[in-house]
Parts: sequence; structure tokens; C-alpha cells
Amino acid sequence: MAVYTKISKRDVSSLVNDYQINEVKKFQGIKKGIENTNYLLKTKKNKFILTIFEKRVQKKDLPFFMNLMEELNKKKIACPKPLRTKKGSHISKIKKNLGIVIQLLKLKRWVCSI
Repeated sequence: MAVYTKISKRDVSSLVNDYQINEVKKFQGIKKGIENTNYLLKTKKNKFILTIFEKRVQKKDLPFFMNLMEELNKKKIACPKPLRTKKGSHISKIKKNLGIVIQLLKLKRWVCSI
């Protein structure tokens, strides 16, 4: 089981308020994985992945990977698209952990992942 941090509808509402995401119609934990908690967030038009970092990931390392994925997207390279909060950060605080939100793009194959 890879859903270590349980979140509520209230947690999701607070999170999407930090990002410019429309109302989440459905969210569910993704059981695959071994280290981080992942949730699929669905809106009327888009799908997102919320990753909550549980262990070993240091806050200082996250900007490098988020900026790399952002640059790859700008260059039209197939890669998950990290979202920024309204304050301009990729990183959010969720419960006691750090988290990021990426938008799932309709691609046949991704070239990179974190």
C-alpha cells in the first residue's frame, strides 16, 4: 500500500485553492508505489497527480526537478507538467509533509519522471 498520508475532501479543497485548479470532482489514492503517497485528482476537464513526499526527499532537491520538468514542457518534450501555486512555488505543505501537483497530459509516452 502506498497511501501513507490520508487526506480529506477539506484537505483537497484547501490544496486546489492554493493552485489554480477547478473544482475536484473525484480524488482517490493510488496504491502502486513504495515510498511516497500519490493521489489522482480529477476535475471536469483535467487529471492531476498529487504526490506527498514521505521520506528521503529533501525540500532543497525539489526545485531542481520541478524546474527541469517545467523546462522540458516548454521545449515540447513529453514530460509531466508541474503546477505552481498562486504564490509561484511548485511545493505545497500537505498535513506535515511536502507535496507537488503535476498535470497529467494526454501523451502516449512520457520521457521523464521524478
